[in-house]
Amino acid sequence: METIIVTTKDELKKAQEQKVENIIVSGDLADKLKKAKQITKLGATGLGILTAALGAGIVAAPVTGGLSMFAAAPVAALTGLEIAAIITASALGIALIIALFKDYEEISFEKGKMTLRKRQE
Repeated sequence: METIIVTTKDELKKAQEQKVENIIVSGDLADKLKKAKQITKLGATGLGILTAALGAGIVAAPVTGGLSMFAAAPVAALTGLEIAAIITASALGIALIIALFKDYEEISFEKGKMTLRKRQE
């Protein structure tokens, strides 16, 4: 069983593309991933609203602080997601999050550490 520890979005994407059996996500990335995981529970309509909003630039980058929260509020109301999850998901990338949780299941989580295992086919 191959296990890899990742701390960046690029390392996570590479591990997922290489179909590593176990991925340990460490640090701030683990916390962000846990928060962003909420988007995987959206239906087609909610996901469509979220992607359209992000594609249109309605939700600004997290560094804009209050403006991001203000812009994300209508999207949160329409999708039922928390504003923090929307901002985090936009920073990590919707496609990466959906692909990751389609291929991997969360085994454990504690602050700063998430363990993922490849789903059995």
